[in-house]
Amino acid sequence: MIGVGGIGMSALALILDETGYSVTGSDIEENDIIKKLRGKGMAIGVGHNASRVNDRDLVVFSSSIRADNPEILQARKNRTKVISRTELLKMVMEKYERVIGITGTHGKTTITAMTAHLLEEAGFDPTALIGGESPHFAGNAKLGKSGTLVAEVDESDGRLVHLTGLTHAIIPNLEREHLEHYGDERRLLKTFERFFLSQSPGCRFFYGFEDLNLKKLLKKFKNRAVSFGFSKNAFVSAGNIKTEIFRTEFDCFLGKTEIGRFTVNLPGRHNISNALAAISLGAELKIDAGRMIRAIASYRGVKRRFEVIGNVNGASIIEDYAHHPTEIKATISAACSLKPRRLITVFQPHRYTRTKSFYKEFSGSFEGSDEVILAEVYPASEDKIEGASSLRICEIMKKRRSIPVRLMETGEIRAYLSEKLSEGDIALVLGAGNIGKIAHDICRDKR
Repeated sequence: MIGVGGIGMSALALILDETGYSVTGSDIEENDIIKKLRGKGMAIGVGHNASRVNDRDLVVFSSSIRADNPEILQARKNRTKVISRTELLKMVMEKYERVIGITGTHGKTTITAMTAHLLEEAGFDPTALIGGESPHFAGNAKLGKSGTLVAEVDESDGRLVHLTGLTHAIIPNLEREHLEHYGDERRLLKTFERFFLSQSPGCRFFYGFEDLNLKKLLKKFKNRAVSFGFSKNAFVSAGNIKTEIFRTEFDCFLGKTEIGRFTVNLPGRHNISNALAAISLGAELKIDAGRMIRAIASYRGVKRRFEVIGNVNGASIIEDYAHHPTEIKATISAACSLKPRRLITVFQPHRYTRTKSFYKEFSGSFEGSDEVILAEVYPASEDKIEGASSLRICEIMKKRRSIPVRLMETGEIRAYLSEKLSEGDIALVLGAGNIGKIAHDICRDKR
């Protein structure tokens, strides 16, 4: 498994290892996931070495791996079967009777983890493949003993169209993203249309009611589509919302029938929507409302999704994976609901292509922050693109003069926050790259 240190690849590696396959792998650098895989007895190498694939029956690559990778080239030379992570996921899905796929632009990981937890609490004993580490399953994967699989479905490279065996699909939203692959929103929407059309006639779709793109795409599936959202016109909806610090309560309705009052012990309106997505599926599977209420209330989140890392000088350090303007706005809104004395937001853009596509949107997504610190772009697997930089975002923000902003090296950020933070502040560390390490390092420094 090439790129096995990634969250999606490692989940598959864990499931296959527990099933009895001999799994080996590689990645470009050491991380905690690789250490965990080694702890399970898997031989994982750092760096890419052609000799690693010589005795393998199957070679799988993640979406971040290039075609000229030496391990891929050697596998092809050996005439070993080489497939993408999505193709492997499809092979795994084919072994299950009930397959629940969660995809879309935002919220996939939380909805997958919440849905898996709900099904576990309801006695379904599902197999789960999650794009984040869940405390309920001690990681990002769980091998169940039933015929039910819950899997997060990555849309970044368009390969999701090959996943044709879903019985249930949850799509909370769909907007312009992953332009490094799609180029524009039109092609993204066309890919999702193909994904919907490729599912079997019995597949049930659960979608965010407020999303206009999904409404348009799912018009052809009216009898198979179930909406959830804040509008009373959504089939599954929330009303009488009461927000407290790290806790939200709401009445849940199926049509016009109230099924109970739910509690989500996570901040932010977006987490109500995430809960409604899981409840929609639960209602479809006829899970008792009381069980759903207890499961949603006991849900404890996912690592790197509004995760409280620790406390420094009386200030809370919170890390979140947000890397798209819409996600940043939602996360800052959730942080503001905690009523901090000051909110200092640290953001590291992820990928040069995304930074180039959204630099204007990024510059306007920090409303609610008292100060913004920008780190340089985390490139992932991309080559540098001229003009795609954090400096460009910073310059626009400085012209607007609405929020104080500064561009800093990651080492400087760590020292700056350690001195700057005081009682009642929140430092919100955002990004899908390695910026989260700062949050952990600051808390470690102060112990």
